[in-house]
Amino acid sequence: MALIEQTTAEFRLDWERLGPATRMTVRQALDRGYAALRDNRRTFFARAQRPLPIQLKSGFTSSLYSLRAGRDIRIIVAVDDDPVFAQTLVTLFRVVPPDELEHTFRSVAHVLYRNQIQRTNGAR
Repeated sequence: MALIEQTTAEFRLDWERLGPATRMTVRQALDRGYAALRDNRRTFFARAQRPLPIQLKSGFTSSLYSLRAGRDIRIIVAVDDDPVFAQTLVTLFRVVPPDELEHTFRSVAHVLYRNQIQRTNGAR
């Protein structure tokens, strides 16, 4: 299955703010993640995290994850399989420090899924 990488404008802005060493760390983390997606998907999903639970309506599952890139950086990505075109689409949404991860992850989820997020117990 082919792997296609897409980036959002927000990711590109975050990328521009990174120093050269951090960019290399992020690129290496992405390369390792892509190799795992191609060679052993279970390894990728064992390493990928979901800092917040996201329940979608109609039993759908969120494709949003966080990847660790060293101690000080997290990459927010979506991984979507497209069996019709035999490809996996990886969308890079943001690159943030760990202390901004939950807030940014929640923001990306709300933009991505809009009104498809299942609300439980009054949660936002």
